[in-house]
Amino acid sequence: MVKKSIIKEIDKTIKEIWKEDICKDYWNNYLDKEDTLKCDLYYHMRRKLDRLMRENNLRIYTEYVFLNPRYRADIVIVEIDPDMDYDCLDNAVTSFVALFELKFTSGYDARTEEWVKHDFWKFKDYLNVGGLSECQFYFATVYEAPCKWLNWLDARSTNNWASGRVTELDSGYIDGEMLFEVHSYNGMNKLLNDKGAISII
Repeated sequence: MVKKSIIKEIDKTIKEIWKEDICKDYWNNYLDKEDTLKCDLYYHMRRKLDRLMRENNLRIYTEYVFLNPRYRADIVIVEIDPDMDYDCLDNAVTSFVALFELKFTSGYDARTEEWVKHDFWKFKDYLNVGGLSECQFYFATVYEAPCKWLNWLDARSTNNWASGRVTELDSGYIDGEMLFEVHSYNGMNKLLNDKGAISII
């Protein structure tokens, strides 16, 4: 099991990466679609967390498949047992530290809201999966459209199932400016939080 202090350090790094590195890379035209967002997050997490991960047997995997429920997570950070006798690397995973779902969408796609809702339903399903009891969930969205606010969850979620577990990494246009914000409900690293608004889910 991963120590709380390590989970908190990883959480802090993820939030800083979103507000600083991902924002900078977006403005320098490195991000185009969801896959480039995934690659960019992976790159910065590996770069900034490398020593901590090696010292604590942590790894970052993309497109990780869960069998029950049958979902594919965009990114996971896991703890492994390097001494375990395994025939498949998945079998070396002993616990999950973080799980990411990503969205990158442009303009006024009518399906965007449904896509977002679907990913949050997935988070609720993940809460019932064995081995995810200490896992933190991150929903990262680049929404290239004018917004009144950037966060998606409302108090019905943030005060209930999302409390202590979920962080939104949000971006979108407000008053013509593309902003990158953190709306976290996990109680960690609160100084990195942005003020949210009433939202849709």
